[in-house]
Amino acid sequence: MLLKRGAEAEIHRTEFLGRAAVAKSRVPKGYRLPALDEELRRARIRMETRLMAEARAAGVAVPVLYDIDLAKNEIIMEYVEGPTAKEVLEAGGPSAHRVAKEIGRTVGRLHRAGIVHGDLTTSNVIVRERRVLVIDFSLGGKDESVESRGVDLHLLREALTSAHARAASYYRDVLAGYREVAGAPAKDAIAKVKEIESRGRYT
Repeated sequence: MLLKRGAEAEIHRTEFLGRAAVAKSRVPKGYRLPALDEELRRARIRMETRLMAEARAAGVAVPVLYDIDLAKNEIIMEYVEGPTAKEVLEAGGPSAHRVAKEIGRTVGRLHRAGIVHGDLTTSNVIVRERRVLVIDFSLGGKDESVESRGVDLHLLREALTSAHARAASYYRDVLAGYREVAGAPAKDAIAKVKEIESRGRYT
């Protein structure tokens, strides 16, 4: 069953050794030379699985990887039950603020490990048993620069603003959690968000 079709990948509901799973496959791009397309899709599959493994090692909850098929450019991983952070934040209340702060802590753990997610939205975070679990590292990478961390936080702020009436309050919660985990480097990353926003206003 098709769950999601994106620009780069399709996600299907499936089973793996009797367990509920999802299969994420990188779709071919007709405008690229076939050999180059195959090489790029394989490289991105490898990067995504590496980032998930490193995120887990850094204390970030991610889906369990069951299988990687480089011939099919496909990852099989755990199917995660639970509402998205977007749904929890829309509902409001104390649990929403707790989740927003935990998202900040989670981003702090990623950045501390030199990982940028690349697509930080509240739809790419699932809430399971009071923990937040991050999905979809397909646009992520290894980058410890202040710029990349600022872009990650900026994307999250944009996602909050576009989807949630209480965005300003939730963003404050996110930053509180981020500072708690990221430590001294948090100050520069947060300042970079303001710089990125000012570029947008004056260009």
